[in-house]
Amino acid sequence: MSEWVIVQGGAVRLIRASEPTPDGLYRGGIEFRLEDGWHTYWRYPGEAGIPTEASFVNSVNIASAELMFPAPKAYSDGFSTSLIYSEKVVLPVLIKRMDDGRPTILNANLTFGICKDICIPGQAEVSLVFPAATMKDEIADKLVNDAFAQVPIAQGDLPSQFPEIKVVGEGKERQLEISAKVPAKEKAPELFVEGPAGSYHGVPKLTSVKKGKAHWTLPYIGLPEDVSELELRLTLVTKDGAFEETQNVSVPQTTASN
Repeated sequence: MSEWVIVQGGAVRLIRASEPTPDGLYRGGIEFRLEDGWHTYWRYPGEAGIPTEASFVNSVNIASAELMFPAPKAYSDGFSTSLIYSEKVVLPVLIKRMDDGRPTILNANLTFGICKDICIPGQAEVSLVFPAATMKDEIADKLVNDAFAQVPIAQGDLPSQFPEIKVVGEGKERQLEISAKVPAKEKAPELFVEGPAGSYHGVPKLTSVKKGKAHWTLPYIGLPEDVSELELRLTLVTKDGAFEETQNVSVPQTTASN
């Protein structure tokens, strides 16, 4: 584990698992510990906030480093809804070395928002050596293993969780209607939606849950208008776990453009 870097409202550090995966990848994590009442943000912050991002460009002996995200929680301050982490979170990092015979240095330049009564931009630089050979660290291994277990399951070859997604209405009334399959006794599933780069949309509103199907609506405001197809990244959280998939949705032309 690296030393903690103190930031306003909390602290951040890097951790790593003791051993590589069977396919030679190394696993680490960016751990945030937040003081009472403080929170930071998911990769898409929602209606307000600053996304959490990391740059690894100054690392040594690294071919690639992928930052991953557990599902967030929705938080409303009475004016807007944000997608956040509070108390503590470990964001997994999957690392591929250029040369497995040499040590690796992971340098992470982090930018994020951190909030309590006000929201401020945060920045931290953290660094950790991944030696060619290492000693067992049960605490770090548990933190990393738990973090990777919380990453939403990618669709891959699994059937889609979303039987219907469509764009309806026009003008200010235009919205997305989204249906998802959920466990039969699920009462409060959560859905997080990310539009294309540059989108500044809101957070879906759950309208009904019945007989294993949940429905949400999302105002179209903040999503691109001049497209015939919309790529959406969807994260569904139920009592069975979190699932993620990408869907391409047809966007009807508006009356004004016909």
